[in-house]
Amino acid sequence: MIVSHQLLSLLAMVGTGILAAAVIDMIRTAGGGTRAGTAIELMAWPLLGLFAFSVLFAVRSGEWRLYDLLAQLVGVLLYESALHRPFRFAGRLIAALVIRPVLFLLGLIWRTVAFIVNIPVRLILFLVRLLLRPFQKPIRAIRRKAGNLSRKVRRKFPGRPLKKRSA
Repeated sequence: MIVSHQLLSLLAMVGTGILAAAVIDMIRTAGGGTRAGTAIELMAWPLLGLFAFSVLFAVRSGEWRLYDLLAQLVGVLLYESALHRPFRFAGRLIAALVIRPVLFLLGLIWRTVAFIVNIPVRLILFLVRLLLRPFQKPIRAIRRKAGNLSRKVRRKFPGRPLKKRSA
């Protein structure tokens, strides 16, 4: 194997280590120690392993050597020591410049659609209330009678809740 080819595979494995550390850091930051975050992390590890193997397969036909593992560990340590802050800054920048405006626009669209849909619903409710207005006094009278009856029953049997019959 040519030295330049070995250097290329070594750099590829360092890159997969950096990427793996960045992905796991992102998952742990977003998940915040919740069960969902833990589940997502457990799903991410095998996917990261498959990605690292696919890179290894593309670079060296899948031949694994001990220094590949060491190169990935170097990539993780490089991320933790030097690249942690720039990646976090880039993530905050992307969130501020891309994600938040998109979420704002989606919320604006949602509120507009809800307002437009709410107009006919309010009109229908107004018409239903208008049609039910003649029945309001009898309904109030029935409710009042039912409330009085339940108070009488409660006074008659104080402190003794009704027991269910056992079968």
